[in-house]
Amino acid sequence: MTALVHLTPLDPHYPSRLRGAPGAPASITVRGDPLEADRVVAVVGSRECTATTERFARALARRLAADGITIASGGAVGIDTAAHLGALAAGGRTWVVAPTGCERVFPEENAALFEAIARGPGAMLWPFAPSYSHRSAFHARNRILVALADAVVVVQAGDHSGALHAAACARRSGKPLWVVPPPPWASVGDLEGSRRLLEQGAHPLTSADAFVRALARLPRPRPRLPALSPAESATWAALSNEPLHLDHVARTAGLPAQATAAALLTLSLENVVVEGPPGFFRRHDRH
Repeated sequence: MTALVHLTPLDPHYPSRLRGAPGAPASITVRGDPLEADRVVAVVGSRECTATTERFARALARRLAADGITIASGGAVGIDTAAHLGALAAGGRTWVVAPTGCERVFPEENAALFEAIARGPGAMLWPFAPSYSHRSAFHARNRILVALADAVVVVQAGDHSGALHAAACARRSGKPLWVVPPPPWASVGDLEGSRRLLEQGAHPLTSADAFVRALARLPRPRPRLPALSPAESATWAALSNEPLHLDHVARTAGLPAQATAAALLTLSLENVVVEGPPGFFRRHDRH
């Protein structure tokens, strides 16, 4: 998808990682490729970053993207921009979760970068009404960014950095949090947030290779089930990871074929069931 597409949780292209997540938006606007990936890492950090941490963010994102890992960030200047550029340099995928609606560009100096990402294979995601712009959007943006990710990496965080809020979201949601340790000679103010996160138990990221190995050991995300009706619940229980014919599913679920077909349609719209070949259905499971 290259045009603007407006999605709700009933749309099959609504990101499965957001489906059922706390605070997931009731509607989003997307431009670019579908927001589905095997592995996603959120790379965040200060806008007023040092040259050293900016280079590291770009190199880390490039290394991860070269391994097929999708890089998600918020599109801000500084660390966010470096992460997006690193992923693009590797020919990989990167997602921008914008803190505005799709009719606004923030920051304006990244308009060309956002256009390049939206052309694919990455994507732009706007989780707000088209003309929306407000300071409160940044916290909501961070929650969505973390919900999309398997792990969160803070490259640099000052004492009042917005990256600290993303780190707090990661902790609340149980997502692994990694922080690049500051060098001992670095200015206290520039990296005080990073030091504090490490003192609070964040994983130190000292090697990209070690981080990739740790990421590979994380369980794969499963699509979240919506609230199911009794018929939908019985239909889901009758399914497996192998394609089964509708008639077989109906017999196993103890339902009429028409009720089973209706339940399968709803489950397909919720992106937890896949049809194929025609008339055969299976659970949408990445394992």
